[in-house]
Amino acid sequence: MTLSKILARLIDKAIIPAVLLIASRLISIVLVSKYLGVAFKITDRGLIVQNSYDYIKVNSYSVLFMTTMLVIGLFYVLIKSLFFHDSHIKPTITAKLFSIKAESLIQNSYEIYTQGAVWVSYSYMLLLVSGIMAMSNLMYKWVFYIITGVTLLTTLLFVFDVEEEMKIKKDKDVEYDTDKSLIELPGDL
Repeated sequence: MTLSKILARLIDKAIIPAVLLIASRLISIVLVSKYLGVAFKITDRGLIVQNSYDYIKVNSYSVLFMTTMLVIGLFYVLIKSLFFHDSHIKPTITAKLFSIKAESLIQNSYEIYTQGAVWVSYSYMLLLVSGIMAMSNLMYKWVFYIITGVTLLTTLLFVFDVEEEMKIKKDKDVEYDTDKSLIELPGDL
């Protein structure tokens, strides 16, 4: 595959997660504000609240809700990667998936790793933005720590899966004996 096809595929895979994360952020701002009883107004300049304490509270909990959506997406891809990867899925699971007509869950490395790259990229972007907000005192620092933990954990799990995939690929490759000392050539009798 050419680089442009891979890039187009990544962009295609990035649209749904982006819409989901942005929608979760906007919806959570409204829901958190209503739940906490914070009066707010949405104008052309953005969300306006009465004081900075309310802003920090609403911002922190809405980022936390967005992180929850990110975790759901990451773990969906991780579960597919660990249990439904075509290179190491168990035959019994394959049979069950085919019997319930859910064989589309079985995916190859390219599909899984492009989805994983998109979700992990969003995780790192959220980590960067939340780090800036936490340092600027626009958000509770404990929310940033949760995002850091989620990002590190999912990165490690994806790295372990890639290493496992590389090990499987290496074990499947046939190794040929290149030692030619035992080969009889015509006329060497």
